[in-house]
Amino acid sequence: AKLTDKLHVSYVDPIENPVLMSHYQQMGHALNAYDILVEGANRIRVVPYQSLIIYKDSQVSGIDLEQQLSGALLYTNSIYAARAVFTLGHNERPSAALKKLFSDNNFVVETKAVLRDEMLVPEVIIVAAPTVDFSPEHIETLKECVEGGSSIMVFLEPGEGAMPHLDTFLAEYGLKTERDVLFEEKAFAAGLPQYIIPMYSSHPINAYFVDNPVFVVSPSSSALQIKSDLFHTVDELLTTTPDAYSKTSRSFISATREEGDKTGRFTVAALSDGKIFLMGSRMVYSDDLMGATSYANRMFLTRVLNALWQQGATVSIPAKTLSAAPLPLQGDQAETIGVLLAVVLPLMVLALGAYVNIRRRKNL
Repeated sequence: AKLTDKLHVSYVDPIENPVLMSHYQQMGHALNAYDILVEGANRIRVVPYQSLIIYKDSQVSGIDLEQQLSGALLYTNSIYAARAVFTLGHNERPSAALKKLFSDNNFVVETKAVLRDEMLVPEVIIVAAPTVDFSPEHIETLKECVEGGSSIMVFLEPGEGAMPHLDTFLAEYGLKTERDVLFEEKAFAAGLPQYIIPMYSSHPINAYFVDNPVFVVSPSSSALQIKSDLFHTVDELLTTTPDAYSKTSRSFISATREEGDKTGRFTVAALSDGKIFLMGSRMVYSDDLMGATSYANRMFLTRVLNALWQQGATVSIPAKTLSAAPLPLQGDQAETIGVLLAVVLPLMVLALGAYVNIRRRKNL
């Protein structure tokens, strides 16, 4: 505020200024103590105090002030507010963090059945891990929305039964999920081979990560089959390493590679025509992974959103942590460090002790 006359900051005591509080309340903006109200040229947004503080195990772990204020300033001064609609009626399972990703990037977030009951189609439609297939009528509505300019983000969880109508819709755009479970021999996190760390493909969405080596963690992911043709162009966004393998059932007994498992390099996330995004994972947008600054889940999905809706400006500013972030290690890295600490270092200490003992004996 000291650097420009276009930004004004004032501090108001809600107890001493009840008239001002009542004024904004009549406009539909309820304010509580420590909330931040951002009033721009076109609209108003209240940033609750609770959204500024990040908790972990009931303890304050970080502050998300920069992201919240930047998003609020863009939202309140933009002429048009884009809409993000989460589909309803198919047992979809969005997370709070996924919805917050859209609201933080100035989208009006709605949850509703797939019914085109208005003139303007939403900018982005999100299908968040349904377990029930879409009806033919709903599929037709999705097609109409895409033809009208909508983009779609689809997340499907491994192991769910076939959804003929939704699968056919995706296949028309060269996208298909195998609904298997992917594993990595080395590129995994949290000591679990199914918590795969996908590799970035060469695509503008991933350009940022070339110079910023932070990775997505995609637990319980399924492989995708992609196919470009004369009418549709499909691009890989995330892939496994060549050492990956897949199991066809979620009820697997062992996470290690077994006879009969498919092996090779698999597609994990893909984008068709710059409008249809598909990823075979639900946990990739879980609250804990989206909030982890040591992983790129939130940043990657923000860049996907930016590609789907290029007319708007998206913001992804990591929260400021109050403690040191955990060091993300792949499986082979963790094993190497474990061997160094548990075997190599003790042997070096013993060897040094033996050397000192021998030298002392020679000097006696």
